[in-house]
Amino acid sequence: MTSKVFLTPEAKADVADATAWYRERSVRAAENFLLAISVALTRIEAQPTANVIVDAGTGARRALLRKYPQRVLYLIDGERLVVFAVMSHRRDIPAWRERLG
Repeated sequence: MTSKVFLTPEAKADVADATAWYRERSVRAAENFLLAISVALTRIEAQPTANVIVDAGTGARRALLRKYPQRVLYLIDGERLVVFAVMSHRRDIPAWRERLG
């Protein structure tokens, strides 16, 4: 059975903000960042349980991006894989935990 990845509005905003930040530095960096996001989402869809659980209470998982300091945080919700944050490793843990409600 195939699971489908959904990004919350906050996660979409995270991707847009990071892309804009990279684009200010280099169009190529921004394009490569979006490619890294795409690869990570494809890996999450293919093997949703392969990534480490970072919050035992909710089952939130973390996928790392290659060559970029962001992490993709998501929940497995039945057949849906809900990406609720795409944040830099440098951000505080409470920043993404607040999104878990």
